[in-house]
Amino acid sequence: GIDVGLTYLFPTQKITLEGNFSFYKSTDYFNELTKKNDPINAPKFKMNASIGWNSPIGNIALKYRHVDEFEWKDGIWAGTIGPYDLFDLHYNYRVNRYLELNLTGLNIFDNVHKEMIGGAKMGRQIVIRLTASI
Repeated sequence: GIDVGLTYLFPTQKITLEGNFSFYKSTDYFNELTKKNDPINAPKFKMNASIGWNSPIGNIALKYRHVDEFEWKDGIWAGTIGPYDLFDLHYNYRVNRYLELNLTGLNIFDNVHKEMIGGAKMGRQIVIRLTASI
């Protein structure tokens, strides 16, 4: 397989483009104990891309994630995951020297999906965080 990542900071130092992808030759392996092929619990292809802007009113980023369909097996849990495409929106604002406000919208288009068999269905999530530091 192969993993490749790239980050580009525009000359203005205000806009950043990032991306990475992973490609695996196979989605299974031969298990010596069971004498059959078992899934590696990972897709053959997945990718992420984002664009960020360091604006005067805070840092804003839009992120995209694609995961191909793949077989999952772990103990009693077995099934198919994906495919799914997700968009996240992140906003960070430094209130002052000691406080930072973060607002994150995960899966903003509410693509309800599972990321593991036996786990919960994932939908849109909104997270607000205020961080204090000395």
